Amino acid sequence: LGAGTWGMALARMLCVSGNDVQVWSALPAEVENLSATRVHPNLPGMKIPEELQFTKSIEEVCTGKDVLLFAVPSVFVRSTTAKARPYIPDGQILVDVAYTMTEVIADELNKEGGPKNAKLVALSGPTHAEEVALDMPTTIVSACPDEAAAEYVQEVFSNTCMRVYTNADIKGVELSGALKNVIALGVGISTGLGYGATARAALIPRGI
Repeated sequence: LGAGTWGMALARMLCVSGNDVQVWSALPAEVENLSATRVHPNLPGMKIPEELQFTKSIEEVCTGKDVLLFAVPSVFVRSTTAKARPYIPDGQILVDVAYTMTEVIADELNKEGGPKNAKLVALSGPTHAEEVALDMPTTIVSACPDEAAAEYVQEVFSNTCMRVYTNADIKGVELSGALKNVIALGVGISTGLGYGATARAALIPRGI
């Protein structure tokens, strides 16, 4: 769910890894454009595989899937979850890639008509959509207190370019994903001031 840069980079990666992937967007024009052109305007160099399917129906994208990936902007996570809630089956594995949004998703799913025993997994790490789109190596963490769910997501998302680790601490992983951006800003400021590699090497571990 979501056809932005991160959603499409992961969708393309999962498709290339041999999975059947379907992408939904709340914007019909975006679905039509991506389906027709097979390129994303903000991911230069990435070709969307012909096997990757698109849909304008949130019911269709939520039906009969092993994993539902929530890759919508944070501000739309609650409203998208509310729209999807009636169509998400009991026991569904849901993967969230927006920082600290699993609690929002859980809150919406727990309302009347929501699925029972849904497994919420946070997927977070030092990952850039534009690099994942080009199969550059990176790592990421699949976090869930349900070990089997975390390991299932680990298996689905692992390939020759992405190393996936597991962790039981969803909140810790989500907060670390946000914190590393603050450290990155500090490193960028340091670089802009001309302080060099040793300052960067000090800022990163001290920040962590």
